[in-house]
Amino acid sequence: MHTRSRYRMRYILIFSLVVVLSLAMGSLAMAITGDTTAPLVTNVVPIDGSTIYTNGSSTVYYQLGNTTPLVIKADYSDEVGGSGVDVNSVMVHLDGGNMLGNCPVQTTTHVECVATAADLFPGIHPLDIYVADIDGNLTMNRTWVTVTVDNAAPTYSNLTPADGSTILTSQLNSLSTNDMSALRIDYDLTDPAPSSGWSPMTHINESVPPGVAGAMISNTSCVKSPSSTDPTHYSCQMNRASKLKLGDNTLSILLKDKVGNTSSDYSNAATLKHYNVVDNVAPAVSGLTANVTTISANHSDPNPTGANSVNLNSGINAGTATVKVDGTTIITGCTATATGISCPTPSGLSVSPHTVEVTVVDTAGNTGTSTISYTPPCTPGKPSLSLSRQGTSWASYAEYLARELTVQLAVNNTGADAANSVAITGATSTNGVTLSTPVPIALGTVAGGASAATTVKYHVPVTTGSFKTSFTASASDTCGTSYTYPV
Repeated sequence: MHTRSRYRMRYILIFSLVVVLSLAMGSLAMAITGDTTAPLVTNVVPIDGSTIYTNGSSTVYYQLGNTTPLVIKADYSDEVGGSGVDVNSVMVHLDGGNMLGNCPVQTTTHVECVATAADLFPGIHPLDIYVADIDGNLTMNRTWVTVTVDNAAPTYSNLTPADGSTILTSQLNSLSTNDMSALRIDYDLTDPAPSSGWSPMTHINESVPPGVAGAMISNTSCVKSPSSTDPTHYSCQMNRASKLKLGDNTLSILLKDKVGNTSSDYSNAATLKHYNVVDNVAPAVSGLTANVTTISANHSDPNPTGANSVNLNSGINAGTATVKVDGTTIITGCTATATGISCPTPSGLSVSPHTVEVTVVDTAGNTGTSTISYTPPCTPGKPSLSLSRQGTSWASYAEYLARELTVQLAVNNTGADAANSVAITGATSTNGVTLSTPVPIALGTVAGGASAATTVKYHVPVTTGSFKTSFTASASDTCGTSYTYPV
């Protein structure tokens, strides 16, 4: 016998027994009343007034996150101290007499029954939950649900960047998956009424079915922006695409509603959107160094920072790397590889700052440059200075009377390197002779192998027949080191 039929017979028998007792015992039966409160039914799913969507194929349903098969749920309980729920009494009915027989969960507090396609034809349906307690008190809880056919796929509009746009790799620089400041695809969604809701997925250069690993941009990198004020607007970050490449890229937007209606863009080659990705990021020159023998540097053509794809650089144009010193290209002796260049340092550079520049060009025509200042090392060496007398005379009769003797001197640089800031700083004489010319006497730079001439005057007393004089001097080498001389 069917479970529900056994319940109905038992209910009738209990009712008859109560009547007999009442007739036989009179007022005593009125005192033995037992449990008179029916169980309480709560948390019915679908809730009263719900809309259940189908795609018209009678196989797909959606409501509050449930998909085929639709599960009807309810909780129930008897009052504290009551006789308790009779599990065999629990029944779930659609449309009055249509009792659902597939109820895989049925306990003293909860029931779950599966509704079939035949149960959920379009229209308004009463949903009845029957529960009785052990003493036969019965509750019938009725809610109403509406089954609606949704057979129209969602659509999108206001796509940016527009079909045919050029995308520069410099725009693809973000490490965040959902960084709204990065380059992204934006679009608005519409699901024609009656709408079961949608789930967007965006694919670029995709060759596998939607949702399969390998999608260039999937819905995991799509965000609403912002959902609180614009719930139909979606953004997908393009630089997170793993298959984005230089040149032509195709975009398809797959829109799927909750009952399986799918937009045709994904499978229709005629509706694919095209984007031309252009490398405008300059090559990177790093590790530029210079010494007395070699100038060298590394170079590479980087991918945009944060981009998932490794196909977003055009590569170094072999042979374009050059090394310049003070604007002059080093022509001979250079060695170039796919990752760097080295050249001999030009000889004869002065001990002063020099500009060293390395440049390289990628195949897209972008130039990368690095520049440093290089000063050749200086080997300190004391300039070889000597002093010679070129002549002695009384310049005039007046100076003779004043006892002012003129002496012509030459400071000689017998070395190869220049002597800088040469100066006669003083003189010491014998027999009362004193130097009249103020010191220091600046002579400037005396090149290697050259001389600098100067004239000094001495005051020679009348009583002096002869005297000796010794000079002191100073100079610095090309490294800036200063020296003193007892010339």
